[in-house]
Amino acid sequence: MLCVSVPPKNLNFRMSIPNDFRKDWDFLNKRSKIEGMTPAELIRDLIEEYLEEFQEEAAKAEQELDEVAGPLRDKVSRKVTVKKRPKPKKKSFVAKKAIITKKKEEPEDAESMSIQDTPKFRLLELVRSLDSEEGIAQDKLIIEAGKERIPNPRLQLNKMIRRGILHVHLNRIHVT
Repeated sequence: MLCVSVPPKNLNFRMSIPNDFRKDWDFLNKRSKIEGMTPAELIRDLIEEYLEEFQEEAAKAEQELDEVAGPLRDKVSRKVTVKKRPKPKKKSFVAKKAIITKKKEEPEDAESMSIQDTPKFRLLELVRSLDSEEGIAQDKLIIEAGKERIPNPRLQLNKMIRRGILHVHLNRIHVT
């Protein structure tokens, strides 16, 4: 096997030639000396010539193919557009149906109820009646409100404390 060093620009390139092609390589080296070029330049020229011939052959084959299959290729395919379904519009909260439930009709006594008959005022009157200077214990007030049948005494108590009608001092409830 013959080893040949072909120094490219900045690289040391070493190429090994198989024994079967040694005669061909020697012929290529002689030919390149006659031509006055390096073996690499000669190989590049040979490849360019081959590709030019190949391009000519490819152009001829393309012409023959155009003659045979030209009418089939000339048909312009129609573009098919697929329309997407539009997204359904979101309904606003106004468009939604509201469910209205009617409360059971109460007897006519409920209509004649005054503001003093509301749970808040009944609890306030209870606190005023039970309040001494020391205040009332919360548990005792809730028990008494239960006896008076005041609905949700804790809720009413918290409302009145929040609004400042009652206040808590040393765990005792006082009227302000």
